[in-house]
Amino acid sequence: MAKIAVNLLPPEILTEYTKRKKFYKIQFAGVTVFLIMIFLASLTVALSVLQSRNVVEVQAKVSEQQQRVSSLQSVESSLSLLKNRLTTIDQYLGTPSKQTLLYQVIDKLLSSSVVINSITVDQSGEAALLITVPDSTTLDNIVSTLTTKETNENKISKISLDSLNRGRDGVYRMSLKIKGI
Repeated sequence: MAKIAVNLLPPEILTEYTKRKKFYKIQFAGVTVFLIMIFLASLTVALSVLQSRNVVEVQAKVSEQQQRVSSLQSVESSLSLLKNRLTTIDQYLGTPSKQTLLYQVIDKLLSSSVVINSITVDQSGEAALLITVPDSTTLDNIVSTLTTKETNENKISKISLDSLNRGRDGVYRMSLKIKGI
């Protein structure tokens, strides 16, 4: 069965009712938009507060790191200066001079029975020796050792004998000049 609807209200009331219904819809939409705008504005304010807090924290960390870097720059400059000094010292220690090489060769070649009374090594690489030898065999060994290129490692170019004396006690005293290469 079909339902029959009878509307006994006058048409003015129906039009007014539809107008009110439209007005309430528009009013609801406006209030909804207004509430959404308030929500978005409060969300924006909250995010800006959080961002500003994060920015302040990051700025504090950045300034702390800058202070650390500036303090480490002075340490770095000090370390660089020390490194340069150590490099210079290593260069001096790493490359022996003529005097050092000649002294080391002489010290190596002279036997323990030889007494060195005096040794002088100048900057040009010449050494003056005043030595005491107990017997003639040791004297021969010293002369042959100093004059042989294999034993003196080619580091002695010239040997000159200034004086040779034999004392009453049988000990030989010798004054030598040795020129290094």
